[in-house]
Amino acid sequence: MRYFLPAYPALRLLVCAAAGILAAIYLPFPPFAWLAAALSACVLTGLLLLLNCTRLPAGKLSLFSALCYLTAVFSAFAFHASAAFNFVPSPSLLSWVGRDVILSGFIDGRPVEGDGMTTMQLRVTEVFENGQRARISDRVKVVVRMPGDEEMRYQEGDFVRVKGRLGLIPVAANRGEYDPRWQQRLKGIHVQIFCAGPWKVLREPPPPGFSFIRGVVNPLRNYLATALDKHVPDGEERQFVKGMILGERDMLSAELNDAFRRTGTAHVLAVSGLHVALLAYAVNLCLQRLKVTPVGRWLAMLMLVSIIALYSFVTGNAPSIKRAAIMSAMMFAGGTLGRKSYAVNSLAASDLVILLLDPFDLLNPGFVMTNGAVLGILTLYKPLAAVAPDSKKLHWRLLRLAWEAFSVSLSAMIGVSPVIALYFGTFSVAGIVANLPAVLFSNFAMYASLPLFLFDGFGGWIASFFGMSSWLFARLTLFFVHFFSAMPYASIEARPALFDVAVFYIAIAFVFYAFSKRAWGRVVIAVLVGLNLLFWHVLSSSVPKPPQVVTVNLGKEMGVLFSAGGETLLVDAGRREASWERIRRQANVWNLATPVAAAGIFTPDPVMRALPVTLLPSGSGVAARRTFVVRRLDDKALRIDSKTHSLLLVSGLKRLEAQRADGGADVVLWIYRFTGKEWRRLDAWMADARPRRMLLVPGPFMTPAQRELLARFAAERPAVEVRSRSRQTAWY
Repeated sequence: MRYFLPAYPALRLLVCAAAGILAAIYLPFPPFAWLAAALSACVLTGLLLLLNCTRLPAGKLSLFSALCYLTAVFSAFAFHASAAFNFVPSPSLLSWVGRDVILSGFIDGRPVEGDGMTTMQLRVTEVFENGQRARISDRVKVVVRMPGDEEMRYQEGDFVRVKGRLGLIPVAANRGEYDPRWQQRLKGIHVQIFCAGPWKVLREPPPPGFSFIRGVVNPLRNYLATALDKHVPDGEERQFVKGMILGERDMLSAELNDAFRRTGTAHVLAVSGLHVALLAYAVNLCLQRLKVTPVGRWLAMLMLVSIIALYSFVTGNAPSIKRAAIMSAMMFAGGTLGRKSYAVNSLAASDLVILLLDPFDLLNPGFVMTNGAVLGILTLYKPLAAVAPDSKKLHWRLLRLAWEAFSVSLSAMIGVSPVIALYFGTFSVAGIVANLPAVLFSNFAMYASLPLFLFDGFGGWIASFFGMSSWLFARLTLFFVHFFSAMPYASIEARPALFDVAVFYIAIAFVFYAFSKRAWGRVVIAVLVGLNLLFWHVLSSSVPKPPQVVTVNLGKEMGVLFSAGGETLLVDAGRREASWERIRRQANVWNLATPVAAAGIFTPDPVMRALPVTLLPSGSGVAARRTFVVRRLDDKALRIDSKTHSLLLVSGLKRLEAQRADGGADVVLWIYRFTGKEWRRLDAWMADARPRRMLLVPGPFMTPAQRELLARFAAERPAVEVRSRSRQTAWY
């Protein structure tokens, strides 16, 4: 094994495991092919080991034996991932899609609130339909619409019955956006059920017997949440502390989440290794007197690991907290055994355990980002911190302390920033500085909360004192986050390709390896080679041609982007002001310029006025831009003309018949009824006007039969299509 990462055996196995998981997802091989490969590699490895025992000195392995062993690991993880990805239980909830059923089962994981909805996962044990019961073992996503004054009353482990219609999970509405169907499939969930209100969910007494979740985790989580509600003043500070300690990020406002994202300090909100380290340090201090004997050391280690594991369950078992808990357990166990543990090897070993439990955590952005940040700190912190001079003078010592804190922040940013840019398309410039006060005061807020939990119940005024202290540190954290997020260019758009991210990490590894060896020539060579690879990759990458017209799905509503001569016009922006950011990102994804002007057909005037663009007159008239002209034909009819193409947008077939379109115009028609009569009218108009292309947008109250007839009409005409909420229309 001296040929490949000899000093890090766990890292060697992790590389093979990750490669196997990716191969299982993206290569078209069935699970049994991977199983056959894994079994063959295991048999061959065993035979070669027997052969090595007779021909090679003790402790030596042939290169071929090592390759067979790594191939066995690769194939085993590939089979594990492929089976989880392609197999569904039998019977499966997919058999009941499109039917009204009653599902019985246990809530799996902590329910999440947001936008008037409660989302949870259900481990289904029984399906009831038309008087028939069927035993089943499957999982479903449950979405419950909650009234404005209704509080969430569901907890992990509750036994509930849910009534509704099963349906497939929708795909991404627009290019480059979050794909719910793909993400839920990675969790083994293929269907969802929507409940119009909490009355569709019946909570029942759990079956008899002890449950760790209901008997230990939920009471502890409720105790911690109640203590914070009692002693920390209400407001975003309390929600921040609860999100940081209990993982309840869904209660934070969109503005606050955006501020953390812009400043690159969102990791403070995620329960991760930082919080586990703080908890472990505090508990370890309390157990010092127990470590004077070998038995006491083992007892202290078991207590510490148990507390960390319990905290992991209380906070929801996110990949970051699982990784930190397993890594901490391994390092403490190594210390108890008297063996030296290497942090990078412990990190890789904890990742292996996580991937063994759930191979698709490898594709979780949180898993990748937390590993990038931790790996950056483990590998880059010491070289960066060593730059500061070591002196006994007071001002130099203070300067060194400040530089060491900055080095932790900088090394974590170097490790995680490319991944954030890859997934979310942003790079936080302000994060280099903003992380210092954000991490410092958030740590103080967490430490102030620990005595709060201890004294709650018998030392009220002491608990309130620490509650106010936690509030103060949370207030300071939010102040600096808002301050840095308001700075110009706090966050810039950057969406590198996977190749660019790989080149960055490889170049950084070579640079710091050469830096540690004082090989300055190699440092320069690594930097120049990396820059050349990035430069030529960008130069050789073709830029896709931008479309002339593209739609943006905004739920039930739809926006339209019209592009001509480097300028973009937006028609409609949904019903919410927050839709602008989504529209702007879609313009960037399709290589269009950010909209400079907007016109509304269905969007309310207050929403249109809130857009950071030039508004065209809402009444009848003409508005001219540099590259296009907009004509308001009616309150629900709009025509846009440029030198190369034209677009007519009309609401209602009657208004359309009153308009004339030349043979080169594109048409978007909102239609609310479609029978044989409308078929003939629309067909006659198209024969007379000869539009170039046509998009039909069905109204919300159109019956299924009319929608089917509309789809038949479009299918018979190549230039006509029907709007879909899960697919965009792009005309070039």
